Amino acid sequence: MSSSLDGLDYYTLLGAEEGASTREIKRAFKRFARKYHPDVYVDAPEEKRERAAQIYRRGSEAYQVLTDKKCREAYDKLLSSGKALRLSPEEMDRAHAPEPAAQPKKKPAHPVTSAAARAYFDKAVAASKAKDWRKAWKALSAAVELEPDNAFLRKRFSQVDRGLRDGTLY
Repeated sequence: MSSSLDGLDYYTLLGAEEGASTREIKRAFKRFARKYHPDVYVDAPEEKRERAAQIYRRGSEAYQVLTDKKCREAYDKLLSSGKALRLSPEEMDRAHAPEPAAQPKKKPAHPVTSAAARAYFDKAVAASKAKDWRKAWKALSAAVELEPDNAFLRKRFSQVDRGLRDGTLY
């Protein structure tokens, strides 16, 4: 008999339409509760009381999901995809999880890390803009001495050095 209960979606269980408002869901649950609340079956045989309690618990679950906006959206999405007729506790938690905040774009770190090397690099940039390549070479040379393992500085220095040697930077 529980298989027939498991085959019902929350809307069918409560007797409500899929597009029903929260108010209509509440009314449907009240009708449902009058019929299946365990107190109605106090004098009934044990088996019937247990079955009514089982149905009522499932109806309460349906009410809880359908009256919660986020859970209902998650349930409707799950239902329309045909994946399940019930919303698991994990899916309920996921529905209430805060939206991941958009990470602010980090400004890329400058490739020259030490302040002194950065000062020499800035002098080299200014000298190259003025087309004073010898001054740029000296400033880059000083920056590479301060940060010998910095590939960025070594590459810039080798570009200026090569240009001075082959005569393309005069």
